Amino acid sequence: MVCVFFAKKVYNRRHHKRGATMAASSPSMQRLLRLKMLRLLENPFEEFTDGRYFVPTTQVARIYQEVRQRWFERAQGLILIDGEPGSGKSSLARFLAGGHTRSPLVLAVAPHTPNRLLKLINEGLGLPRVKEESRRRALLENYLAERYIGVVIDQDPRKITPPLGQLIADLSQKITVVVTGYEVFNYPWDDWGAALSGRYLLTPWDYDTLVFVVEEITRRAGRVMGSLFTPEALERLYVLAEGRPRETLRLCRQALESLLSGEGTTVEPWMLEPYVTSTEGASFFTEGNL
Repeated sequence: MVCVFFAKKVYNRRHHKRGATMAASSPSMQRLLRLKMLRLLENPFEEFTDGRYFVPTTQVARIYQEVRQRWFERAQGLILIDGEPGSGKSSLARFLAGGHTRSPLVLAVAPHTPNRLLKLINEGLGLPRVKEESRRRALLENYLAERYIGVVIDQDPRKITPPLGQLIADLSQKITVVVTGYEVFNYPWDDWGAALSGRYLLTPWDYDTLVFVVEEITRRAGRVMGSLFTPEALERLYVLAEGRPRETLRLCRQALESLLSGEGTTVEPWMLEPYVTSTEGASFFTEGNL
């Protein structure tokens, strides 16, 4: 089992030290810190060299542990993970399918037909490549007759058709299948015969969670004291992003890019504003989920 690292810090503004020193204060070290933060913000679920995961929220940690436990026990069933666009479903799907377990894990992204899903699963398992759906299904069934696997299906932005839903339901009778996507709760899983084992609704981050995530990423990037974000910037970030993880991390990246351009030493509220007004009227929900 993968050891999940989770530590929640309580943010205290009284101890916030604006402009606090880094491990080294040279411009080159400051730039290195910000570049590392940008990398972490691209994938805050990254696996680190010590074998532990940075799990940013209590909810994600709980889902991760419960799903991994089912795979460890080689249980059967269907796990549904729903949430508004930008709530982190796709990142959670990648997170769940990463790491190491005693059974193979497969991530299938946006399959639109049963044949496509079979193709993605079989390729992930290294099974022989064939084109016909019946042969792909037979290969997978033969594999599952002797071995156990975990499957994560990140369905956004595709819809689940009845034939695809039926295949997912059939697989849930043999293994634990996780499906992430917008409104995945609304499909007739019972009619398809799925062994429904759990439903999780991803919720927006509250202010404390947002601060924790930003501060933890800052710490992992190498900041020794204080925050790279001023208290006012964190408050503005929360207002602008409305707790949406994808939008929160996007605005953080944009602000750090301003710092890399020589705009200052800490993120100020005004650094967040241009990136919202410049995209005013555009939908943030056209991209894949965070």
